Amino acid sequence: MNSYMGLKDRVVIISEKNMDSINVLYGKCTTDELERIVNNMIDNAVVEINEDRSVSYAV
Repeated sequence: MNSYMGLKDRVVIISEKNMDSINVLYGKCTTDELERIVNNMIDNAVVEINEDRSVSYAV
């Protein structure tokens, strides 16, 4: 059985606190804008995690 689920198939619930913070930073967002913002944040987090891993493996 394949337990892999593509990210496009997932549903994410954003807490009211986080949504309020996003609205303060970016203004009222459409679903498409919110998707772009969240995906950019995830991309940045993945890059930083990979950089941290590279540094820790090099030590």
